[in-house]
Amino acid sequence: VEASGLTGRGGAAFPTARKWEAVRTQPAGPHYLVCNADESEPGTFKDRTLIENDPYALIESMAIAALAIGAVQAYVYLRGEYPRAEATLHHVIDECRTRGYLGDGFDITVVRGAGAYICGEETAIFNSIEGHRGEPRNKPPFPFQVGLFGKPTAVNNVETLYNVPSIVLGGGPANRRLFCLSGAVERPGVYEVELGATLGEMIVLA
Repeated sequence: VEASGLTGRGGAAFPTARKWEAVRTQPAGPHYLVCNADESEPGTFKDRTLIENDPYALIESMAIAALAIGAVQAYVYLRGEYPRAEATLHHVIDECRTRGYLGDGFDITVVRGAGAYICGEETAIFNSIEGHRGEPRNKPPFPFQVGLFGKPTAVNNVETLYNVPSIVLGGGPANRRLFCLSGAVERPGVYEVELGATLGEMIVLA
């Protein structure tokens, strides 16, 4: 993952491997992994599309990330308005537990989002998962030091995690990302393009 140059797809473009290493090397435990699937920006639906069409890839991605940071428990914080994606994830997680891929030493729990835009902020997610009002926390301390339940935590969004299996298997490119096009275009949908593509080039695709 470090060699691929993968950066976070949540907006800050922070190096993913550096975030994982910061959590992995923390002496406090247990370590946690949180998948931020609370996409609530207007016109965004790429996370929902990924989860509904290939939920197994998310489970695989989270398992790899958890192994890298030494996490024993992971959470998918899913937008509450995605009932189909929620049902799909519950079905796949139950199947993985039955097959022995989850549940023994590492497990994944789906948490339904609180329906507030601010809960997309990583520390607000911690508060929401813990049962509190979804409000951001002051930094420092940073999540890799004091995160969910006061323990070292890595937060990655859905698109970032979906890059991981292809990178691990064959060094897949990390310089592409997904964009949602909707509104007055001929073919609304989710498009994957090289980083650096212009808005005009993407509109031509649709």
